[in-house]
Amino acid sequence: MKYLKDYGMLCLKFFIFFMIGSLITSVLYYFLVSQKVVYVISMIYLGLVFFLFSYKAGKKANSKGFLAGLKLGGLFVGMLFLMSLVVNGFHFKLFQFAFYFIMVGISVVAATLGINKKK
Repeated sequence: MKYLKDYGMLCLKFFIFFMIGSLITSVLYYFLVSQKVVYVISMIYLGLVFFLFSYKAGKKANSKGFLAGLKLGGLFVGMLFLMSLVVNGFHFKLFQFAFYFIMVGISVVAATLGINKKK
């Protein structure tokens, strides 16, 4: 039950940070910043959010930080995938698969770093 509560809070925090990032990129796009620039900024922001949450989870993990990162990355990617399905319908592209794979990789690396910096 403890794990469910922890992961539930992480999901809620991730969703809040995701919505803040969406708001920021919407405001940037509204003020006539190039669409490519806004897209790059949103990808960097999302990568940083994945890194920070996974690093924090790695610091809390007892052992095997890569598994903590894999679980958390999979959970967050699952959330993004479901949000993408709701917004875009089932239009899955190879680029999205690569993006999700990179985000899980970021999570694994961040959690591994987090468990190594635990001391």
